[in-house]
Amino acid sequence: MVHAYFDPAQAAAFNALATKKDSTFEIKYFNIHGLGGVSRTLLAISGNKFTSITPVDWASEKPLAPFGLMPLLTEISADGKTTIQIAESDAIERYLARKFGLLGSDAFEEVLVNTFVSNNHSLLNAMLGKFFTVKDHELKAANKEPLITNNIAPWIKYHEQHLAANGSNGHYVGNKVSLADVTTDLLLGLIQGMTGEELVSKSKTPAIWEVREKLNKIEGLAAWKQTEEFKILSENNFTALGFY
Repeated sequence: MVHAYFDPAQAAAFNALATKKDSTFEIKYFNIHGLGGVSRTLLAISGNKFTSITPVDWASEKPLAPFGLMPLLTEISADGKTTIQIAESDAIERYLARKFGLLGSDAFEEVLVNTFVSNNHSLLNAMLGKFFTVKDHELKAANKEPLITNNIAPWIKYHEQHLAANGSNGHYVGNKVSLADVTTDLLLGLIQGMTGEELVSKSKTPAIWEVREKLNKIEGLAAWKQTEEFKILSENNFTALGFY
């Protein structure tokens, strides 16, 4: 039997909601930012109402989830009559980004945004897999310098160059916020969680840092970051993974 999340019968509901901007959302994930952080940020930027749901008993719920993983997104139409569900953080993020106009203004810009997002994901996966989720302290320490040399330093070099070439305006594509900006803000948290201000800061990487400053000026996101829920997620994230 096809999993409910993958049932083609959802197609009509997806098509009905894909362009709607007045839906409400639920994100099911652990009580940290983790892999749900970017999706929550996108929803905060959009101004749409969303609720974070933490599983009561994940051990029993896990076998019922697609791939046994979270986050999971539920979108509910304004009239409450239509509901869709999406699994996998990358799919959720790209769906929300397209819905809210954060994948560029045309096909070329969408490719550019996705290119930078893909590159950001490569660094994210390397840092999580080789540092932040490593329990062996000796192995974690041994992985740090190679990560800096082979992954983080090249990322900083190329992204600083591109952002500067785009006018140091805090955006990867044109002069508007995109999914690429949001995923870079996430990476800044990881890089500073590992190295403090040794590699990235307002003075050392001004073009990259401007991405964070521009995002923080968005009304919906600024308001979300002031909530008690966001602060709790941040503290839990630091406790669990070592970065805000």
